[in-house]
Amino acid sequence: MYSGSRTPHIPYKLLHLIWIHAEHLAGYRQQDAHEFLIAILDVLHRHSKDDSVGQEANNFNCCNCIIDQIFTGGLQSDVTCQTCHSVSTTIDPCWDISLDLPSSCATFNSQSSERADGAVSRNDRIPGIPSLTDCLQWFTRPEHLGSGAKIKCSSCQSYQESTKQLTMKKLPIVACFHLKRFEHLGKQRRKINTFISFPLELDMTPFLASTKESRMKDGPPPTDCAPNENKYSLFAVINHHGTLESGHYTSFIRQQKDQWFSCDDAVITKATIEDLLYSEGYLLFYHKQGLEKD
Repeated sequence: MYSGSRTPHIPYKLLHLIWIHAEHLAGYRQQDAHEFLIAILDVLHRHSKDDSVGQEANNFNCCNCIIDQIFTGGLQSDVTCQTCHSVSTTIDPCWDISLDLPSSCATFNSQSSERADGAVSRNDRIPGIPSLTDCLQWFTRPEHLGSGAKIKCSSCQSYQESTKQLTMKKLPIVACFHLKRFEHLGKQRRKINTFISFPLELDMTPFLASTKESRMKDGPPPTDCAPNENKYSLFAVINHHGTLESGHYTSFIRQQKDQWFSCDDAVITKATIEDLLYSEGYLLFYHKQGLEKD
């Protein structure tokens, strides 16, 4: 892509590879971009395993392939018994984080989309508009599982009500956030068009397991001393236009700092940061800020 050739790069071999190894995506029907992302990461993960590690290559947690080095994070789940307060912790690898959209959010419409001078900033705080940070706070909130989902407590040796909380144990080099815009409730299916603001720079410190643990011991950590390894920069956004039955995908990609391009099939045009931040994001890609220095 950086050869200087004006001939477009057509990754037909990569597409064919996906069709062979993810047959449900083969053909010319409309497909979901998030489903394709997970399929392509899985195919490349399985084809990139280092054979020298022997049987460890079959263990997802031990894999050292390029996909896992870049995309794999660790998602920690803490289940707390409401009777004895003992905590059961599991850590699972993840390639992305799927985020629910707040049901109480106001849908972004023409009135709220008026672009005042200076309204676009590097953070995602727009008054009255739900943000990516809001979605992450909802994702990492303690959730009461209720009497209908009792879990057997290893300390009580009986089924008890509990709370569950998700946090990030390990941050990936590239963090992908999937905004769950397609809702399936029984036979009803719909697309959620709620506008979610997202930042150019993201600090993941509040959503770490270590932050939760320090908060429980010493109170809230200072907000002005977040380690740089927890800070991310936005470098790509995939958007979905249209309805659940008939839609179209476009994307924004960053070539250099604050230089963005809009990709609409074969049409590539320069884009402003304003165009980017007011788009209806579906998949958001961030990389650790330390990469820019390296």
